[in-house]
Amino acid sequence: MNAMQVLRSMHADTRVRFKVILACGDAQVANQEWHALQPTLRLHEEIEDEFVYGPLQQEFGPGTPLGDWHSQHEADVSFVEQLIARSDQLTPGTPEWRLCVGACMDALSKHVMDEEGQIFGRVEQVWDAARLEQAGARMQELLHQTAEPKSTTRSKTARRRR
Repeated sequence: MNAMQVLRSMHADTRVRFKVILACGDAQVANQEWHALQPTLRLHEEIEDEFVYGPLQQEFGPGTPLGDWHSQHEADVSFVEQLIARSDQLTPGTPEWRLCVGACMDALSKHVMDEEGQIFGRVEQVWDAARLEQAGARMQELLHQTAEPKSTTRSKTARRRR
């Protein structure tokens, strides 16, 4: 999968997870799902920054759509982080909590719409297939490493074989 495909896949998964959280009738389960999603959101942002937006900012610089997107991305991330922090101050399952989580979903949906509609196509135009595949492979490797259990019972050799 190339880098844009990895990110699109993560976006789709996140949309589904938000819908599950907001549709859940059990406040405790909804809160657990919400807290399980948060590290994924942080990891997604880190992956975008490290493998796509950081390099694009360096390559294209300020005053260009791809160079300037990093700043917009950071502003969007900051806003979502504020919403997440606010949700942690609310009682899970209450209408206020659901509105806050929904506002987070809406902010991310707008960000994704802008990103997929305005940025991804430009990236696919300026980076060749090999570069997109290389970035995607590195993203997937990081995602795989992060998803591995933290258990030390398996040997490093066994993990490397996968």
